[in-house]
Amino acid sequence: MTRRGFWRRFGRIEHERLEFKASVNHICESVVAMAMTCGGTILVGVSDQRHLVGCAIDQQALDRIAGVAHDTQVDLGVEFLAVAGRTVIAISVPAVAPRVVTTPDGRLLRRIGGSNRPLLGDGVPRFLGARPSGH
Repeated sequence: MTRRGFWRRFGRIEHERLEFKASVNHICESVVAMAMTCGGTILVGVSDQRHLVGCAIDQQALDRIAGVAHDTQVDLGVEFLAVAGRTVIAISVPAVAPRVVTTPDGRLLRRIGGSNRPLLGDGVPRFLGARPSGH
C-alpha cells in the first residue's frame, strides 16, 4: 500500500475510533477506552506526529497484543499492513456493550475525541446507563 492510500483509508486525525501508536507498549488504555465507547482501530507504527515509523512483527509485539486482549477480555483483530516499505499493525477493537472493560488496575476509560479519559464519580453510572444494552 502506498502512503497516500494508507492516509486515504484511515485519515490523519485521531478521533473516537482511531488512535496512532508508535509501539505496542501503551495500547491497553486505548483498547479499554475504545471497547467502552464505540470500538475503533489502533494503528501501531504511526507516531503522534503522523510519521510512518513502522513496527517490528516479533514475538514481543505479538505477545503484548495477546496479553492486552487477555487482560481486558476483548477480542482484538490484528492485520499487518505493508505501507511504503514499513509494517503497520492495525488492531481492531470491538465495542463490547453491555459488558464493562477496565484496565488491569481497575480504571474505566472512554474515548473523547482523540484521547482516553477516565470516568469518575457519578459519571460512571450515567455513562453505563446510557450505553446500549447489547440485546
